[in-house]
Amino acid sequence: MSLDTYANLQTAIADHLGRDDLTDQIPDFILLAEEAHRAPVKEGGIRANELMSREAITVDARQVAFPTGFLEVVSFRLLTNPVTELEYVNYHEMNRVRSEASGKPTRFTIGPEFEFDRTPDSSYSGEIVCFKEATALSDSNTSNEILANYPAAYLYGALVATSPYLMDDPRIVVWQTLYAKAASRANSLASKMRRGRGVSRVAGPTP
Repeated sequence: MSLDTYANLQTAIADHLGRDDLTDQIPDFILLAEEAHRAPVKEGGIRANELMSREAITVDARQVAFPTGFLEVVSFRLLTNPVTELEYVNYHEMNRVRSEASGKPTRFTIGPEFEFDRTPDSSYSGEIVCFKEATALSDSNTSNEILANYPAAYLYGALVATSPYLMDDPRIVVWQTLYAKAASRANSLASKMRRGRGVSRVAGPTP
């Protein structure tokens, strides 16, 4: 069976489990797999090229909300002449370099939203290259970038999520290994772009 739709994915998960009593939980297992996909790469998350997006953003305050579905920054620049690439700093460094004077921001950090080192003295047109989460699978959204390109990540991610029900089932370890391989394959093409540059958002729902 091809793992090309939400329905086929559910069928494949049921076939691998070989249990009739978990059918109603399969959509929840898929949701948990999607949560795993959104995690940082070092925690097993997925940052595939197919999830990369170029987004326009207006920087007109010290704090600016994330784009919908935002996961991780690759680059952030202000396009207002002269073009300025913003430098990422952590919160500790931001506390050291932040200015109470207004002006054109040169640095940013990430918390519940983007925060800049100074309040903009005007509205700046910006652009970020970032990773965004795939739209969740459902009966009305039957596929997405991850299922279309890396279906094993969905299948084994969902099977790993069954561990509270299967307890000491030895298949869990196998599925964990297969999920890690699938996530690694998905990440491999984007890894050079992310290395030393990518900055993830804080945990929790997207504002």
